[in-house]
Amino acid sequence: MAVNKLLVAFDESEGADRALAMAASLAAVNPEAHVDVVYVVPIPLLDETQMANFKDILDMMISDGEDLLAEAEQKMGEDVAARTDSLLLTGTNPATEIVKLIDYDLLIVGNRGLSGLKEYMGSVSHKLLHASPIPVLIAK
Repeated sequence: MAVNKLLVAFDESEGADRALAMAASLAAVNPEAHVDVVYVVPIPLLDETQMANFKDILDMMISDGEDLLAEAEQKMGEDVAARTDSLLLTGTNPATEIVKLIDYDLLIVGNRGLSGLKEYMGSVSHKLLHASPIPVLIAK
């Protein structure tokens, strides 16, 4: 199976940096590879009135997400960065939003090192591993 379309789930964690480095390594040896880096702006579940009050904060969070993705692209290296795009999503659950993106050969995500109940309850990588319809590579 050719792995030409890579999706990297990215945030500000060390695990995400490892996932990004792994994607860059895989793409560096395959000139056909394309990498999409996705960041999900986590928004709380709000009604319309609350969302109107939250708009300025959401705009700031989206701007921060765009900056984060720009930094991620710079970390990819010049050759791979030319074959990299960024995706900024919003949603109440990052794993749910990422799983909707199924047009890829491989999903690469970092691991924060959670274990036990914390991993089961809060780990995006754990949720992606079990919910993704495509292969998931967890960078440790």
